[in-house]
Amino acid sequence: MIEEIKDISLLKDLFSEYKDNYSPIINDYTKVYAYKIDDKYVSFIVAQILYDQADIIDIYVTNDYRRRGIAKELMNIIINNKEVKNITLEVNINNKNAILLYNSLGFKEATKRKGYYNGEDALLMLKVKE
Repeated sequence: MIEEIKDISLLKDLFSEYKDNYSPIINDYTKVYAYKIDDKYVSFIVAQILYDQADIIDIYVTNDYRRRGIAKELMNIIINNKEVKNITLEVNINNKNAILLYNSLGFKEATKRKGYYNGEDALLMLKVKE
């Protein structure tokens, strides 16, 4: 089940599993959604949505729940937002599984960002909705 999260403290444990001391920057344009199974949050997506532009900041699925379509379901929350026309995200160039997912959802490589992830390159990917 997907929930929009207003109180990010609910995801404290999941955020810690994702990255040490991780806490997304929250403002009026931030949307946080989480996937819950058996009263446990197993995935989240953080996006900034401003007018018709969305930027996916982070997406994470715990190891035990990967390859079940959860990330795709969370991505579709943003993709299916009727106001959003353009969606961007950055992904580590070595994260082949994520790149395959994003390509399957219609994202295209816009450019490379040299050294974006602690010296590793990133792809800036873009989806333009018709």
